[in-house]
Amino acid sequence: MTKPQVEQYLADKNQDAVPVFMAFRDAALAAGDGVTEKVSRTMVAWKSTRTFATAYVKGKYLECSIDLLREVRHQHLKAAFATTKTVITHRFTLEPDEDVDADMRSWLSEAFRDVGPGARRT
Repeated sequence: MTKPQVEQYLADKNQDAVPVFMAFRDAALAAGDGVTEKVSRTMVAWKSTRTFATAYVKGKYLECSIDLLREVRHQHLKAAFATTKTVITHRFTLEPDEDVDADMRSWLSEAFRDVGPGARRT
């Protein structure tokens, strides 16, 4: 979607969380050609055919998820759980002074490539 929609979503959120939200957004949009963004009242999602990442601001924190076909570990990982037979959703919490690091950017690209088109295998 458009940046004004994201700005509208962020308007009533804790402004300390905005830079880390925008960093995650930039990384999700850069995950691959054809990423689309869906802004709702409560969250923002990134997808191609299937949603592969989401994020929302909760207080001063960024709560985000990345869907992968494998389980990963990370210092900011809060939970990992199967959402289908093949897809594992990873939930992360980032504080305002924390970065969307190289691992997370790499996983967003992997999620776009492997989960975004739909995870069904023939």
